[in-house]
Amino acid sequence: MSEETHVKDQLEHLIRLQEIDNRLSTIRNETVRIPQQVETAQKFLTEAQKQFTQSHADWETCNKNKRDKERDLETCEEHLSKARNRQNEIKTNKEYQVHLQEIETLKADKGRIEEELLTLMDQLDVYKRKENELAQTVKAAEQRFESERQQLEKRAEALKTERDVVEKEREAVIPMVDPNLLKMYQKIKSLHRELAVVPIRHGTCGGCHMNVPPQRVAEVKARQRILTCSECQRILYWAVSMEQAAVPNGANTPGAPAASS
Repeated sequence: MSEETHVKDQLEHLIRLQEIDNRLSTIRNETVRIPQQVETAQKFLTEAQKQFTQSHADWETCNKNKRDKERDLETCEEHLSKARNRQNEIKTNKEYQVHLQEIETLKADKGRIEEELLTLMDQLDVYKRKENELAQTVKAAEQRFESERQQLEKRAEALKTERDVVEKEREAVIPMVDPNLLKMYQKIKSLHRELAVVPIRHGTCGGCHMNVPPQRVAEVKARQRILTCSECQRILYWAVSMEQAAVPNGANTPGAPAASS
C-alpha cells in the first residue's frame, strides 16, 4: 500500500471515528435531558394537584364555618323561644320594655346569622364548582403526564439501544486507526469539546472558523499527509459533499493551545 493510500485510509477512519463520537455525544446529551424533561412534565401535574388541594381546603374551611353558623342560629333560636315564653312572667311596664328590646335584639341576631349562613352556602357552591373543575384538570394532567412519561421512557430505551450499536461501530473502527494518530485524535478531542476532525468550509476551519491559507487548503485536498489547523490544531479534511461538511455546534473559538501542524 502506498503512503498516499495509507494517509487517505487513515483520514477516512478518523472522519468516521469523529462521526461516531459526535453521535455518541448527541446520545449522551439527549439521555441526560430526559430526566429533566420528565421533571418539567410533572410540574404541570404537581401545580394542578396543589390547586385542587387548596380548593378542597377552602371548601372544608367554609363548610366548618357553615356548621358553626348553624349552631349559632340554633342557639339564637333557642334564646328567642325562651325569651318569648317568659312574656307571661312580666309584671311591670319597664320589664315589658326590656323584654321587647331583648326579643328585637335576638331577632336581629337571628337575621344576621341567617344572612351570613346564606353567604356561606353560596361560597360553598362556588368552592364545590371550582373543586370539580380542578378535579377534571388534575385528571387531564395525570393523563398528559403519564403519556409524556411513557414516551420519554421509550425514547430513553431507544437511545440506549442506539448507543450500544454505535459503540460497537466505534470498537470496529478503533483498530483501523494508527495508534499515534489515535493518540493525537484523543488529545485534540479532549481540548476541543469532543471535536477533533473538521472539514474546511469556504476556506475556513470548520472548528475555529479561522481562515485556512490557500496553500494549506490545496495540501488538505491532496490528502497526501495528515494536516491540522494552524490556529486550533484540529485535523483538517476537504469535504467532498455537504453531508461531510456538516459539523456539530460547539466548536471552539480561536485561542486554543497550539500544536504542531
